[in-house]
Amino acid sequence: PCSICCLQDLNAVGEGRGTVLGLKLDKLSDSVSGQTVVDPKGYLTDLSSIKISSEAEISDIKKARLLLKSVISTNPKHAPGWIAAARLEELAGKLQAARSFIQKGCDACPKSEDVWIEAARLNTPENAKAILARGVASLPNSVKIWMQAAKLEMDDERKRRVLRRAL
Repeated sequence: PCSICCLQDLNAVGEGRGTVLGLKLDKLSDSVSGQTVVDPKGYLTDLSSIKISSEAEISDIKKARLLLKSVISTNPKHAPGWIAAARLEELAGKLQAARSFIQKGCDACPKSEDVWIEAARLNTPENAKAILARGVASLPNSVKIWMQAAKLEMDDERKRRVLRRAL
C-alpha cells in the first residue's frame, strides 16, 4: 500500500511539472501568425531561475555555512574562505549576505586581489567601480584589479584613462 501511495505522489509531481511547463510554453507562444516562437535562451534562463530546494540541499547548505564560518573565524586572513562563504550565500540566493561576507573579506584581506575582484563581481557596476578603487588603493601594482576596473568602463576614453592611471 505504501508503494502505491508513493507512486501516486510521484505521478502528481510529474503532472504538476508538466502543467507548469505547458503554461510556460503557452505564455511564450506567439499566436499572431499561428506559429510558436520560443526564445530558447530566455526560456532556459527562466527554468534555471526556478529553485528546487530539497531538504537534503538545505541541509548541505547549512553544513557548508557552519564549516565556512569555522574557517573564517579560525583564519580570518585566509581570502579563499571569505570568497567561498560569499559564493555559498550567492548559491543559496542570498545576494545581500554574499556581499556582506565579501566586504568583510575585503576588510580582513586587503592585500588579496581575488577578494577585491569577487567583491566587484557580486556588486552592481557602479558599486564595483568604487570597490575596485579601494582595491587599487590597497594594491596599486595589481594588474588584475586595474584590468577589471577598465572592463567596467563603457566609454573607450574612460577605459584609456583608467589604464593610463595604472601605468
